[in-house]
Amino acid sequence: MRPLVPLSPTLYLPPQDRLLLGKPLTAALDTAEPDAWVDLDRRIATATAWRTGVRPLRYLLRERNADGNGSVDWAAAPRWDEEAHDVTWSRFPPSEAETALVLCHDRWQAREAALALTPGRPALLPLLLVRCADSRPRVRERARSVLAADLDGPAAAELVPLALRLSLRPHGDWALERVLAVAGPLPPSLAPRILTSPLAQVRVLGVRLCLERGLLTPAGLTDLVLTAPDRAVRRLCTDALLARVSPGDPERLLDPLLAASSAVTRSSAVTALHRAGRGREAAWHVSDPSAGVRSAARLVLRMEGRESGELYRALCAGPDVPGLAPGALFGLAESGAPGAAALLRPLTAHPEGRVRAAALAALRMLDAVSPDTLMAAMDDPHPPVVRTARKALVPYVLLVPEEWLAALVAPGRPRHVRRSGLRLLCAHSLALRKRVLAALEEDEDPEVAHEAQRARYEPLPPAGSDG
Repeated sequence: MRPLVPLSPTLYLPPQDRLLLGKPLTAALDTAEPDAWVDLDRRIATATAWRTGVRPLRYLLRERNADGNGSVDWAAAPRWDEEAHDVTWSRFPPSEAETALVLCHDRWQAREAALALTPGRPALLPLLLVRCADSRPRVRERARSVLAADLDGPAAAELVPLALRLSLRPHGDWALERVLAVAGPLPPSLAPRILTSPLAQVRVLGVRLCLERGLLTPAGLTDLVLTAPDRAVRRLCTDALLARVSPGDPERLLDPLLAASSAVTRSSAVTALHRAGRGREAAWHVSDPSAGVRSAARLVLRMEGRESGELYRALCAGPDVPGLAPGALFGLAESGAPGAAALLRPLTAHPEGRVRAAALAALRMLDAVSPDTLMAAMDDPHPPVVRTARKALVPYVLLVPEEWLAALVAPGRPRHVRRSGLRLLCAHSLALRKRVLAALEEDEDPEVAHEAQRARYEPLPPAGSDG
């Protein structure tokens, strides 16, 4: 085996330590990332708040392993001198890195003093913008006056992502309004930076801004509808995309939305089919897995002068129809078509388990399923069928034979049947549970054994009570 090459020690210095060592801002942090500036402000404020000289061990170890440019010693960082009423600058005028440190200092007097040194330094504009949302009114007002005199259009456009992030702060709205007012028309290339914030609130605000400024193309909107993790973002982009749909839908904007994974998006797209002149295509969506989409499809068909009942009857015509979608069975029950129950009953013997489960659930929706049918379904090899039958049997649990209930949880029965039988027993009386489960306290199925032990120690209700 080839010997491993020994790795040299790797040193990681956070942004505030790099600035303390004199590194420029571009070498200390990712200047294009808004959250990096917010995090830098927090880190420096924390580091400069140690007035007692007691520092966590991890910082002491880091100082011992600092690179050759100097020791990371925050005791030598600029501080506010109460007697001189000024900052203890290492030199004057201070460097970009030192000014950045003081702009984020824990003492508000130091932050205010550093503001006078920011004009003419474009690299410090993001920190100046951060100070415009400062918690101290004096710092905040002075920062705003400096920014108003030092900001131009291109620089303001670059600050939009950071301004959006700062707008979440109590005093951050001014920064966003000012930056947008100076920036003018925003370049489309700014949209990705606005929409990729790690904070959901910022992503939603970014989408609203992009929609107001027309930064998103139909392709960009479609991509967000299909991939955005935030429901609010998907909703905003869906509405914006649907507003662009014209009669005939020549750009085929609806096609990706009709196949989206989100049921809300599919429902909105199906509803828009009528306005786009594609209402007849709603027939393709009457069997959708989502009840909301099926309802929208039936509504569009009615607006087109078609009834969905015949369509559902054709889909559920035979008990052995291959590839039958369970949504068609639910849609048949929801549509209230005459003879729906008669069409659904043979489907309880369909070769596909998912269709059998849907048929039982649809019959339950119509209140057209008998306890005998449900009891027979409890032996089905497909677990969803058994779960559906168990849920429908709960109202009749006191009417079924106790021997049949006991047989459901007997050893040797399939696991999914025993688990459903347990739940039916829990809906019955405690006395029956104690009798049936008395011999199953050491059962190989841990859930059956646990329920048997619990029933053993659960006290019976007083005689004459409803329990």
